[in-house]
Amino acid sequence: MKSFAKNFNRIGTENAFAVGPEIAAWIAKGWDIVKVNIGEPGCNMANAATVAAIESLKRHETHYTLSAGSGAFRKEVANYLSATRAVKFHPEDILATPGAKPVISGTMFILVNPGDEVVYPSPAYPIYESMIDFVGAKRVPIRLCEEKGFRFDIAELKKLVNKKTKLLIINSPSNPTGGVLEKEDFAEIAKLAKKYDFYILTDEIYSRLAYGNNLRVSAFKGNRLPTTESILNQPGMAERTVLMDGFSKTYPMTGLRLGYAASKINGFIPKFLTYAINFWSNLPDPCMAAAVAALGRDQSEAQAEVEKYEEKRDVAVDMLNKIEGIHCHKPNGAFYLFPNVTAVCKKLKFKDAETLRKYLLTYDKKNKKGVAVLVRQHFGKKLPGEKEEYIRISIAGKMEDIKEGIRRIKEAVEK
Repeated sequence: MKSFAKNFNRIGTENAFAVGPEIAAWIAKGWDIVKVNIGEPGCNMANAATVAAIESLKRHETHYTLSAGSGAFRKEVANYLSATRAVKFHPEDILATPGAKPVISGTMFILVNPGDEVVYPSPAYPIYESMIDFVGAKRVPIRLCEEKGFRFDIAELKKLVNKKTKLLIINSPSNPTGGVLEKEDFAEIAKLAKKYDFYILTDEIYSRLAYGNNLRVSAFKGNRLPTTESILNQPGMAERTVLMDGFSKTYPMTGLRLGYAASKINGFIPKFLTYAINFWSNLPDPCMAAAVAALGRDQSEAQAEVEKYEEKRDVAVDMLNKIEGIHCHKPNGAFYLFPNVTAVCKKLKFKDAETLRKYLLTYDKKNKKGVAVLVRQHFGKKLPGEKEEYIRISIAGKMEDIKEGIRRIKEAVEK
């Protein structure tokens, strides 16, 4: 048999899902595993969205749709973005995607040539790194610093960008750290983008999961929606930026796979439409109807969940910081915690956080109990000189599960 395509060997995976079968195998053997590893909201989508999807099915809206997304979907998303960012978006600036992830690959395919340099945060969502490798570009990671609240250092960014830089990826709030860039950071990024003429992919899937006082508050259909800052709020940046967002996190629709690209880069959306036609053809009408309904006048359910995430964050951070050998920064966004477990690894004589993760999964063999977490290595290759060890804990689920998971971590590392 002839060999498989060599290009495919450059592609990576999303390790958050890759460890799922390992966890499932232990559960199948009768183990009680508390899962705080996946960013899966523990609530359901708004009732109005559910009703809209059902009514769409009753109308037999199960045929082909426009590849760019329904007119209603694009119009509603454009109105929402215009209200929450300092840019006027039009329906023709929007394209619906099956989840937000295709925006990463589509942006790379359209904007990046082999050999171009792409600057991206590390640790970060692993598909950034995977797609950079797949298109044959040069990876240029920039470290997210714990001492800076898991923002990257602008001084370091200035050293990394140059005339070869084609794209900068921003993820604020960040997965896995919850770090949030500030308005001053975006002002400096905008200056660099103009100086070196590079594009920006801004991943804002967690922009509504925002905490603290330093937030933008936007008016949308009578709702007050707190959001984090965006590069799009900087003058002149809309014309060189692709926005990536979706409905999985703020409006818990992870299984409906609803995302979108939004851009005012001249000629980008028509090319993205060609990409869409080649890769998925179109999205289902019932799913888009649910999205339109989610962006309706009543945002109370979504905002109530954000308040719960903030409460869970405060409880979880307090519990983690009481565990010997663990230090946890309190993030200002997303629903993840990124505790520093370097001291725990040294105490238990573990090589790294991955060894700790495997230990936590089945630490209580007598009672067949464990807790599932992810680690820094699941979010990109460690950088040269990077010595600290981290685990990632999701606070998206139920409060009782989060508390029990942290209790088990304490029991495992202090016994």
